[in-house]
Amino acid sequence: MIDYKETRKTASKKKTLGKINLAIRFSIWLCLGISCALILLCAVAYMVNSELFHLKSVAVKGNVHVDKNEVLSLLDLERGDNIFSWDMDAARTRLLANHWIKDASISRRFVPASVTVRVVEHRPTATLFLKDKPYYVSEEGKVFAAATENAYGIMIQASDYQPANGSEDLDLILASALKAVSVVQSRGLKVKDLVIEAGGVMDIRLAMGITLVILGEMTPRKVDLALRAIREIRPVAGTVMDLTCENKIVVRNRGHYGSQG
Repeated sequence: MIDYKETRKTASKKKTLGKINLAIRFSIWLCLGISCALILLCAVAYMVNSELFHLKSVAVKGNVHVDKNEVLSLLDLERGDNIFSWDMDAARTRLLANHWIKDASISRRFVPASVTVRVVEHRPTATLFLKDKPYYVSEEGKVFAAATENAYGIMIQASDYQPANGSEDLDLILASALKAVSVVQSRGLKVKDLVIEAGGVMDIRLAMGITLVILGEMTPRKVDLALRAIREIRPVAGTVMDLTCENKIVVRNRGHYGSQG
């Protein structure tokens, strides 16, 4: 005779012990996690409040035109401030917003707590007069700041020049102007100043009183043509040498014209 009565299953001792071990391990790891979090919290609290990490000094290097006090103001960091809670990236962003600062790097030391700022400034190579307002021009040919009473480098007059595409065209012609001055001076001719006319025509006025007129790039060949003309005809002050053509130079003075190939 078959007994169909329901039988109750009982958990084995092995499975029960496994569950107990799992619970113990979980509890241990949970305690370890909480302990690590508490230790980290205590360490952060110590670093924030400890005088060991309060700022002792700030060193500023590389600044010439930007005053040290202005750099310190942009850092927004004072002696006694905690260097861990200070936002170094935001400070660098503020520094780069200064027109004179081309690049800047910041490093901090924890013991003793100190900060070092290294500034790379734009190097003013020329002073541009555009619509009767003066601006400083960098060695790359970019206007980077309004000029004060001090003038730097070559004087560039551009009162009649109207950039077709705004600052992009202005940057291009200024870079071309600085390159032209460099080519002329590399041949031993001293440049007094430069005038950018309407349409981008450039008048390079030499210290000897002669004006070289170019449109586009100034090449060594054009300068050599001017030098040959200077040696042969010995032009007087006020002479204009038109170098807009690559292989020909037109000389004019007081209404008289001449050409030289």
